[in-house]
Amino acid sequence: MSSSTYDRSNGLTGWSMFSAIWLVVAGAFNLVEGLTSIHQANNISSAFLFQNLKFWGWVLLIVAIVQLFAGFMVFSGNPSGYMLGVLVASFAMFMWFFFLFTAPLGSMVAVIINGLVIYGLTIGSES
Repeated sequence: MSSSTYDRSNGLTGWSMFSAIWLVVAGAFNLVEGLTSIHQANNISSAFLFQNLKFWGWVLLIVAIVQLFAGFMVFSGNPSGYMLGVLVASFAMFMWFFFLFTAPLGSMVAVIINGLVIYGLTIGSES
């Protein structure tokens, strides 16, 4: 029997790849959500829990850019990307936690995914 080995040129483990993919996907979703919030801030009624929707749009836009940047840094195998990814996933998890009562299912999924990203970039990437 021949055994074939898979050579990882950039050293990404399965968890690192998972985390990088989800950082890029979350960044893309937050980019669209941030741009939409900024654009539609005047059209949405003031019954929204967080009165200044344009502010939250800018926060989501900045988080999205950092998430995309961190995801591509993790893809390239840059050690700074792991730390930036953990920081931005921690902030995103904290931010989405406050949306639990306005959008329970979506924010719970975001909190769980960000928790898995943090796990993947810390403990899961060492194997």
